[in-house]
Amino acid sequence: MYSIFHVKVLIWFTIICGLGWFVYQRRTSLNLKLQETLLKLKRRFGGQIALNDSFADDLESGLNSTNFDILSGNSEDVRAGLDDISKQQIREIMESENISFDKARLMFTERKFGQNLIAPDGTPMDPKAVTFSK
Repeated sequence: MYSIFHVKVLIWFTIICGLGWFVYQRRTSLNLKLQETLLKLKRRFGGQIALNDSFADDLESGLNSTNFDILSGNSEDVRAGLDDISKQQIREIMESENISFDKARLMFTERKFGQNLIAPDGTPMDPKAVTFSK
């Protein structure tokens, strides 16, 4: 029927197809991780990177995601990067809740909304506020 060779070829073909499917499904996150790793290596060995030092520090400390990508669009930016107080609060949320940067940023924003009498969905909680619906 089938020889051992054919079975081995079928197994390797299945493994390669599965790996290809995995990479295809995760291509955006893998691309971001690859860019971050290359940037860290380049910076560690004294190479010039396209970000200013503040954005590079934010990237190295994990304050980056596919939804909040500081690698793209900030190569010519001369601003100081992210707000230091907010960065510290987001890092504390990430560590205490053991969650990703995106979820910690969302929790931080919702807390800021609450301090300013804004509901998590963005509507004002002020009883005197007037809103119009479509």
